[in-house]
Amino acid sequence: MKIALFGTNQLQFSKVYTPEVLKKLSKYGELSGKINRKNLKENSEFLKDCEIAFSTWGMPKFTKEEIKEYMPKLKAVFYSAGTVQYFARPFLESGVKVYSAFAANAVPVAEYTFAQITLATKGYFQSAKYYRRLFPRSISFANSSTGNFGCKVGLVGLGAIGQMVAKRLMELDVEVYAYDPFVAKEKAEELGVKLISLEELFSECDVISNHLANKPELENVFNYKLFRRMKKHSTFINTGRGAQVAEYSLALSLLLHPSHTFVADVIKREFFPYINPLFWCHNAILTPHIAGSTGKEPQRMAYYMMEEMERFLSGEDTKYEVTLESLERMA
Repeated sequence: MKIALFGTNQLQFSKVYTPEVLKKLSKYGELSGKINRKNLKENSEFLKDCEIAFSTWGMPKFTKEEIKEYMPKLKAVFYSAGTVQYFARPFLESGVKVYSAFAANAVPVAEYTFAQITLATKGYFQSAKYYRRLFPRSISFANSSTGNFGCKVGLVGLGAIGQMVAKRLMELDVEVYAYDPFVAKEKAEELGVKLISLEELFSECDVISNHLANKPELENVFNYKLFRRMKKHSTFINTGRGAQVAEYSLALSLLLHPSHTFVADVIKREFFPYINPLFWCHNAILTPHIAGSTGKEPQRMAYYMMEEMERFLSGEDTKYEVTLESLERMA
């Protein structure tokens, strides 16, 4: 079997497909070199017999015509990363199955979020800052926070990450609420979650965590009307998308309500944090988009996809297939 490897960015590609991973993948068939749009014609002979392709961040985009011309026998693309929105549709419309390792990439985000929630309920973020300057204020802030027992946690979005976070929260003595219009009541009950409106969630919860999909219509969905509903000493955590937060409104709210805390791993202009109003808020804690797969964690996505390929080749039920229908709901 010939296996095509697609990628444009060598650094990103090598984080996922390490020599160890490539050695294991080569046991399934003959591997190509890294193929992108620039060397597509050079690899046409190899591609014409390929039935399987693997890729990750930096997957090149192809038209249906190019897929038909260069990859006439291709049956499946295994994408060792998260969102497939930007490249998947031409493959799906050409009858090529697409599989995504979104569940593998969700694991570190869920772990990161769970850690932030448990720290937020203890008043960790602001008490740690005050401890350097005002020791009494530090103790006072920590003692004014809810702690984990009886804390109300709100999850905005119950996709792969939201569900993983909900399952981890079962380990704590907290009440878990969620807003997700696409999740059935039965599924929420299975996760130990009570569905409420977004307004109720911001009004009632001590910690709110965003896990909404990356959709244009959700830009600035978190606005001042919601922020002003937040309880005293409550925390808003964003590991979703920076574009979903009305940042100037949030900065104003943080200024007016110093007991509120914002913990963000994503902001609108991540490479220029100094021009972001949240950067200058003492009660905003910003990290440089590290919640997702870092260090050795990207390799996990390749292993997920190799296991998925084994199921695909053996005719077993697969776990991570992306269809045209599911593409409409995914991030």
